[in-house]
Parts: sequence; C-alpha cells; structure tokens
Amino acid sequence: MSAIHTSADIDDPSGRHPGEQRTEFVFDVDGTTYEHNHPTITGAEIMAIAGISSSNGLIQILPDGTRKTIAPDETVHLVPGAQFKRRPRFKRG
Repeated sequence: MSAIHTSADIDDPSGRHPGEQRTEFVFDVDGTTYEHNHPTITGAEIMAIAGISSSNGLIQILPDGTRKTIAPDETVHLVPGAQFKRRPRFKRG
C-alpha cells in the first residue's frame, strides 16, 4: 500500500517546513538588495555578501541622511530600509 502525501506533508522548496514562518531581513549595498535571515549582521558579513574588500571599508546611510563608518567587527541591527555604501576612496592630485 502506498502512502498518500498532502501538500502539508511536503517541505517547501525554499527549505521551510509547513507552518514555519521565516523572516527575511533586507538591506541595500550600493543600490543592490540583499537578504539576511538574522536581525543582526557584522560589517565583515555585509562586505562579504556584497563583494566589498575589507580594505575598501563600508559606510551606513542613516535614516536622517547622515553617514556612519562601519568597522568589520561591528554588529549592525538590520532595520527596514537599511542602506550601506562602499566607502569612497579619495585620490590626491
């Protein structure tokens, strides 16, 4: 006798189990949107996800428009609308 499976018995292709709620935290780096499954992330993780070298650095654009340098070992709380940019490099001359 074969077993009958309902849609509730089969895992979602996304890896979620039926009835499980999963929250994604979204942030932008240089205009590209990325997802993270935890409410906090380090500066190094953001740079790795966005393909930014740690030597380049990272800044966060705060809701009031001010900018804050994010260190690789700094923990950032992902809030709706979180935006980051590669730290600009200045050349003399």
